[in-house]
Amino acid sequence: MVQLSLCLPLLLTCLTGTTASEGAQSKTANYGPSFVEITGVSIVTVGIPYAFQCSATCSPACTFSWTRGNQTAQGPELRLELQVRVQPQVLICVALNPATGESVTVKKTLQVTEGPSDIIISGPDMLSNGQSSTFTCLADCYPSCLYTWTVGSEGQSTGVTSEGSSLTITPPSDAMSEKLTCQAQNSVSHLFISKTTSVWVATGPDDISISNQAGSNTVILGSTYKFFCIVYCTPSCNYTWTYNGHTYPGDQIQVPILHKGDKRKVMSKLVFTISDYTHTENLTCKAQNTISGLTIVTTATLTVIDPISVQPVSSTLPVAGQVYSLHCVGSQNPASILWTKDAVPLPVSSRVSLSLQNTTLSFSPLQQSDGGLYQCVVSQGGQSLKGIGYQLNVYYGPVDVAIVRPEIGPVGPELYVSPGSTTGLLCSSECYPNCSYTWIYNGKPVALKAAFSLTSGTPVQGGPLTCVANNPVTKENSSSETMVIPIVPFLDGPSNVTISGPRSLDVGVKATFRCSAQCSPSCSFTWTVYGHTMTGSTVDVTVSRYVPTESLSCEAHNSVTGRTASVNETLSVSDPHWCGC
Repeated sequence: MVQLSLCLPLLLTCLTGTTASEGAQSKTANYGPSFVEITGVSIVTVGIPYAFQCSATCSPACTFSWTRGNQTAQGPELRLELQVRVQPQVLICVALNPATGESVTVKKTLQVTEGPSDIIISGPDMLSNGQSSTFTCLADCYPSCLYTWTVGSEGQSTGVTSEGSSLTITPPSDAMSEKLTCQAQNSVSHLFISKTTSVWVATGPDDISISNQAGSNTVILGSTYKFFCIVYCTPSCNYTWTYNGHTYPGDQIQVPILHKGDKRKVMSKLVFTISDYTHTENLTCKAQNTISGLTIVTTATLTVIDPISVQPVSSTLPVAGQVYSLHCVGSQNPASILWTKDAVPLPVSSRVSLSLQNTTLSFSPLQQSDGGLYQCVVSQGGQSLKGIGYQLNVYYGPVDVAIVRPEIGPVGPELYVSPGSTTGLLCSSECYPNCSYTWIYNGKPVALKAAFSLTSGTPVQGGPLTCVANNPVTKENSSSETMVIPIVPFLDGPSNVTISGPRSLDVGVKATFRCSAQCSPSCSFTWTVYGHTMTGSTVDVTVSRYVPTESLSCEAHNSVTGRTASVNETLSVSDPHWCGC
């Protein structure tokens, strides 16, 4: 009798009516292949290895063969890694029952993608606060890439995201740098890569200050000092120093950032010698951001001390011919004092003398030649000290006053001039400070400056011409005088009055005529043409209609002699278009 429990797993055997003992002695039934399928991804990317499985329900076990293009493989597993991008790939798997010889073929089409790879972020190397900048992200992708940006400023816990290959950002006012991350994702395979870059934000300049290596703004004349201009500036600043009207470019020194997020401290060094004496003087530093162009300025007031100085003994002005003294200030006993003039040791004489201990230099009297730079060199305590000194400018003059003709020389006691001509004159003198000048002609002031001209506008009737030079400080004056003598020309004419020009006129054609005469001085001319009066030595005539003849008249007039003379010309007139009808 057949057991029901055994018929379930051995259904085919049961249907034949065999017994359990008989089935055990027979072979297992052959079936399949069925349920054949290829498992694995449907999208492959160049350069990435993949594995595909071909399976089937089969008894006995099936054998499997693969075909991809002109390539074949055996076994249930196929490994695939594409090295270059190709067209979509078709995988073919054949499952074969070795007992029955039956086979089933299945196919799987693979979409091929490439990338992303070689991701690049391009954009400016530096950002500026409040200004927009654009960055671009590019990667090699097939068929295409999708881009996602993540932006985070230094100190921010979360970033801002943006999509697209281009990113435009405006850094906040308090940002020191921006961290940019671009993710490129293949639009088909969804594989992605990312790249991150940090870009400094141009900040500052701010918190600017000036410091002196000596630690004080009190400086000594003649000494050399090192000053620093310190400022917070990213990425760097250019510096300009100004002191006592002079501009200096400062050396730039970069101070390393101590740790991430710190401000970038930069500074400039200026080394110079205090060579000009003023009680106080401003030292100015201007810092300009090399990217944003923003500037900031700070000023330190320096107090200048002259340890050894030369000063006048009294407030009396140094006027030539008067007594004058200078005093060496700042020396301490015991000391040795040496006086110099224009850096040369000063010899003493009966006129130039020194007091006991050489502290006072006296002139009795002062002369114009005494002007120069006076310094006292003090040797004390093993040191030699010398201040900037005192520039002595001696007030003198006027001396050597003279009336001269420029580029010719002094005019002498007599000056001959021609009526109607221009004679340029200059009043010359040696004077400190510059003298003021007054010109007097025939007892009347005619000019208040060094230059003066006798022209047609100044009546040349002859007489004394005086130049007076006056020193506004010494209150002294001196003068020079010449006698102006007019040159009376030979008076004659007019005579030999002539008209030059064409002898005939053409209708509609302009003709020019010139009138001349022998005349001393030169004559003036008056024309009569067509009944009209015109003046000048030349005249233009144009006949507008035909007449047989035309008359011209020119009169010469001598304004000095009062005489006149005239000449008439009769000109023939022609018209090629006139028929005489």
